[in-house]
Amino acid sequence: MCVDIKAPGWAAPTFVRPGRWKSDRWSLGPSDIEIFRSHIDCWEKIAASGEAGVVLEDDLLFSDDFARAISELKAVQVRGLVRLDGINRPQILKKAVMHLDKFTLCPVGSLVASAAAYMLDPKTAAELVAKVKIERTVDDYLFDPTSSDRGAKGHNLTILQLEPIVTVQAQFGKYADQRREVPHFLKTTKRVDAPKRKSRIYLGPWPYRVRKEILRAIYRRRLSQRIEGVISNGGRWDKPDLCADLIWD
Repeated sequence: MCVDIKAPGWAAPTFVRPGRWKSDRWSLGPSDIEIFRSHIDCWEKIAASGEAGVVLEDDLLFSDDFARAISELKAVQVRGLVRLDGINRPQILKKAVMHLDKFTLCPVGSLVASAAAYMLDPKTAAELVAKVKIERTVDDYLFDPTSSDRGAKGHNLTILQLEPIVTVQAQFGKYADQRREVPHFLKTTKRVDAPKRKSRIYLGPWPYRVRKEILRAIYRRRLSQRIEGVISNGGRWDKPDLCADLIWD
């Protein structure tokens, strides 16, 4: 479904209506819109297939344990969104709810803005298709368990983090074995409209930006309280573990 934003005459689809005051994004850039549409296309295919599916973006490095992880997840038929990748920053990881042969699954308790690699069952895919509105980036929409803190709408579906992580985007990690080089084209994958995001068109009017800063301050305070509660219940505030053949860049 995704359309090349560099094609002559590109325009946002008519069904994409910016969330404005009902979202944490006043408006979305062309790449945000088309990346989101490509993910929706995947959800529709997974929902129609009746089988669990894996959604992968095009700039990933894979652990040798990737296939094993997928096999273990398929065997237990996990319900919800399972993050297979991660980024090099702390997140709330609640106490593990499932232990597989080599992997664990922990509920995610804070925003992790990356949708580069995840697995979902057909029922979850169908629920996403039925609920979705393109008002945020797909990263934020999928993996923000506390979206109301940002004045945005979420999906209220289960979000789980697989550990250790079996794939990372090339911009965040590399191979532990220095003899395994990261292909150059993966290092240079960029969204071509990124510099435009500072435009007033996307940032919104000043009352909206003030509101957004207030919500951020409230979220930081709530996050601190959540971290304390999660740690006391056996969870942690930490970067997720990586497979041994991957390291953070």
